[in-house]
Amino acid sequence: MPMQATTSPKTGRRCQGTKGDPMQELCHTVAANLKRHRKALSMTQAALAEAIGYSEKAVSKWESGKGLPPTAILPSLAAVLRTTPTALLTTEAATQLFLGIDGGGTKTEFILADSEGTLLRRTVLGASNPNDVGMSAMQEVLRRGIMEVASEYAPESISVFAGIAGGTTSDVAKKIHDFLSRFGFAAVGNGSDAQNAISAGLGTEDGVALIMGTGSVAFAQKSGTLHRIGGYGYLLGDAGSGYALGRDAILAALQQEDGSGEPTALHGLVLGKCGGEHVLPALGEFYRGGKTYIAQYAPLLFEAARGGDSVALSILKTQLKEIAKLIAGAAKRLQADTASVVLCGGLATAHQDMILPLLEAYLAEGDVAYRLRICTCTMAEGALYLAGMKRKDELSC
Repeated sequence: MPMQATTSPKTGRRCQGTKGDPMQELCHTVAANLKRHRKALSMTQAALAEAIGYSEKAVSKWESGKGLPPTAILPSLAAVLRTTPTALLTTEAATQLFLGIDGGGTKTEFILADSEGTLLRRTVLGASNPNDVGMSAMQEVLRRGIMEVASEYAPESISVFAGIAGGTTSDVAKKIHDFLSRFGFAAVGNGSDAQNAISAGLGTEDGVALIMGTGSVAFAQKSGTLHRIGGYGYLLGDAGSGYALGRDAILAALQQEDGSGEPTALHGLVLGKCGGEHVLPALGEFYRGGKTYIAQYAPLLFEAARGGDSVALSILKTQLKEIAKLIAGAAKRLQADTASVVLCGGLATAHQDMILPLLEAYLAEGDVAYRLRICTCTMAEGALYLAGMKRKDELSC
């Protein structure tokens, strides 16, 4: 029997017919898309109905596949659901896609790619470490990023891996997994940002992955087994991290002011960032901002060191000696005469011209021959591989 569709100004077109009819397939597609986008926003049917000026009964009818929303309401409906009319009406389930998410204490990167490794969408949002921003704020960052890069694609075509700093305790990991599962992805995996770094920098090879971001940590990978060295957080360590370098830069500026330290270019640089005539009045701001805010001062240390400032150079050398200890400790786990070391994270990438020579000099004092390199992939690309995207030679880091 041919498809029948009647139109009501209150509920839109009614869907009737047999399975396989084009209109019936469209009804099912729209129903699935509406429900997915609404749930991703943690929105009830009643809230959606109120936002577009329709009844809850109408929304329920559309999501059950028994009716289609009127064409005139599609732009408003898509706007409320933060997507496009086309995305509500279409599906691309035949295409295999991969979504990699890397969440840290400073930023969260989202990358969507196809099976050939072609980048389709990318966005960068704020911090998502649940220990810093809280579970609700982390979920909001994830939701926004996912909607920005993946809302125009069918979720059943996407496999996702989210490596989130602070996201590996059993309770938090389950909450993240449950949250991601609500989007209807084909496959969902989640773990720590360290897994992203190891995937990006080492793949399956033996070696050491050193992460220099807001925090710092080293991992040794041998025959598929991971060993963690350091990474105990800013209260107990994180030497060489953005936080530690930023903290010491601010401290040097404060010590110049109170007379306990030497004159340093860091004083003027810190003042230029925090404002005012003195650094001390900004003390409350430093404490309120926390470790992520403090880490924003780390680039000033490199700027001063490049200018030949002796205080900045001394701080940098002290911190990198601690990083060298992390690397040496990780290399012991490899039980080999040589060690491949990949440095990951924003600090290592941005300031490799200063970091690599110093680390090479400190590590040359030991018995192991180290091969240091900077990871050429982002950690979000490492997440793509963990999501299932095939690693190719030209995509390897």
